[in-house]
Amino acid sequence: MSRGSGDKARDTDARRRLRDGAAALGVQLGEDALEALLAYLGELAVWNQRLNLVGEHDEASLIDRHLVDALAAVPVLAPLGHEARLADLGSGAGLPGIPLALALRPREMLLVEPRQKRASFLRAAARRLPGFGLRIVEGTAEQLAGQEPGQLDAVVSRATLPEEELLDVAARLLRPGGLVVSYRGTAPPVDVSSDAFNDADVRRYELPGARRRFTLLVRERRFT
Repeated sequence: MSRGSGDKARDTDARRRLRDGAAALGVQLGEDALEALLAYLGELAVWNQRLNLVGEHDEASLIDRHLVDALAAVPVLAPLGHEARLADLGSGAGLPGIPLALALRPREMLLVEPRQKRASFLRAAARRLPGFGLRIVEGTAEQLAGQEPGQLDAVVSRATLPEEELLDVAARLLRPGGLVVSYRGTAPPVDVSSDAFNDADVRRYELPGARRRFTLLVRERRFT
């Protein structure tokens, strides 16, 4: 069945929002990434009605406050290359891991989620998005650290773990020189020092339109 003009208009608006929002972060999205992000958006919108995966339910807010914000770490992680193995700890709705995987196309993006219903959503999303290296790990970050010690190039987390706890598990997961990227709100960053990591590179973002503000804390795993 052909799509009506209303459906096409919504697709056009969603595509524009994604492209413009990403550009505000210095991220240029190709057509394949845009198509994949729209497919993920559709899956997220359906499951969000049932599980309340994220607070917002209208499409514009899902894009502006979740998909676009997740892309902020693309410039940080892109230098790792397409052979990188990454993990999103406490992935929940697949944020930020799925948008990052769709934009970066790493060898593997582990979506680590202990809650069964959310892990079921992640599996459904991964089935809809083959070829982007998505792998679902239904368990905790601590469990993954016991299975993959020192095997990852980067870990990301979106306000799911306290900073000290995140650094502790990331130190066990990352190779020397690997990166840990945590997405935080607008409060001053927590002053957490770690013998395993360099001091945090604090990157603050304020996007136009909805004037969304958030912070990335980027740390590198020490070589010694």
